[in-house]
Amino acid sequence: MNQRITKSYQFNYDLKQLRAFLEIAKEKSFSKAAENLFISQPAISRKISQLEEALKCQLFIRENNTVKLTPEGEELKNKLPIVFESLNGITESLTSLTKKKKLKLGYTCAAMSSFLPEMIREITDKLENYELIFSEGNTTELIDKVLNNNIHCAFIMAQPKHESLLTISIRPELMGLMIPDNHPFNSLNEIPIELLQYETLILFPKPQNPSLYDHILECCMAAQFSPNAIIEADSCNAIFGFVAAGTGVAFIAESMAGLCMKGTRYKPLVQPGPEIEFSFISNNLSMEDWHMVFENLISDNYFQNTFNNNYSEKSLSAQNSI
Repeated sequence: MNQRITKSYQFNYDLKQLRAFLEIAKEKSFSKAAENLFISQPAISRKISQLEEALKCQLFIRENNTVKLTPEGEELKNKLPIVFESLNGITESLTSLTKKKKLKLGYTCAAMSSFLPEMIREITDKLENYELIFSEGNTTELIDKVLNNNIHCAFIMAQPKHESLLTISIRPELMGLMIPDNHPFNSLNEIPIELLQYETLILFPKPQNPSLYDHILECCMAAQFSPNAIIEADSCNAIFGFVAAGTGVAFIAESMAGLCMKGTRYKPLVQPGPEIEFSFISNNLSMEDWHMVFENLISDNYFQNTFNNNYSEKSLSAQNSI
């Protein structure tokens, strides 16, 4: 019959005593060691006496105002660094088990105004071992941040082609028009893009999203006109504010229809018209568990369903308010 033998360990000393021992061994002085550890000399002497009693051996020889290690003291001095290194490793291992990993996620204001709130609810539940850190930026900024490993991933309004990026298309979305609520277009159910030739367009600056900027201008050119004037605004709130002030009209994603502020209204465009392309990007080395969560949500048509449900509700509400 096999018997399991279990060793019983009993320690009558503590880490403070061991640290005091190492400091005295280094300084070869009780008074200097006490000063370095911010304790009194009698206190450090007591710690060494307690340690020697627990180990049942003498560790130091005190003679002629000098301190020397005994052979037992030398042995302890040589072994303690290994002990402390092992303890530090144990502490780090235990801390890593309870400490949440950080996941830095970027987003454009359009993504946050569209599908992202629903997405955040999902990923918060599925990635409970992560601390989610969100940062807003424009598409160009977020691409650069992912490429430079300043953030792990981002939701943007583009389909970037870059060998160092993993790009997952979420879905294209039709764009409509945000107009002032006293605009003549309010009498129309849908606005032909040709009518915009006399309007001032409010757009994100081209450097923030070159592909979207060019796409809108190409749609205008296809309708045989160039914009009468362009005002550039660097945030969704600024664009909404300019429209509310009556300075122009703005293209926005369908799913943002319900976000029209006071003084503005949403109108669909006659199709074909411009589209906005949302995508999820990450560094192509990102093969961690969080990445699979995002991939699965997208591949399971999560966004498709969210877009369809939210848009139909928001768009209907926005148009019924007219």
